[in-house]
Amino acid sequence: MSNIFDMEPNMSRLSFQEKLLYIQLVFALGVGVFYAHFLIHTPPGTHRVHALIIVLALLFASLRGLLRRGSGNVVEDERDRTIDAIGGSWSNFVLSIGIGSMLVMYWDHGGLRTPAHTVDLLFHLLLLSILVRIIRQLVAYRTGM
Repeated sequence: MSNIFDMEPNMSRLSFQEKLLYIQLVFALGVGVFYAHFLIHTPPGTHRVHALIIVLALLFASLRGLLRRGSGNVVEDERDRTIDAIGGSWSNFVLSIGIGSMLVMYWDHGGLRTPAHTVDLLFHLLLLSILVRIIRQLVAYRTGM
């Protein structure tokens, strides 16, 4: 019988793709918390963190690609591609609903309050779509799709 607090055997059985998803989840939640705590209350143009977030995202994506291709023991099979496609479709669904809702708000109300409010909505929508993709992929790995 497995102890719920004994995480080492469970984490060691994770595939490379699952470990990357958990790292992405922590990173995305960290960016969301940082944004909500620090950046949402500062006026535009007073911080340079947006460049840091973009550079870190590009660095992480590049590192993920290099690790996938450079590691000889990483095997990506049809199941991994299917799970990746499932996560992508859920993410696209969230983005479509969000952008459609923003368009309806614009058409029905003649605008979206302020440009800063629009940027906040877009940021949160993007973050939500990333989190939905990651969580859906993790669920697919854990349940066998």
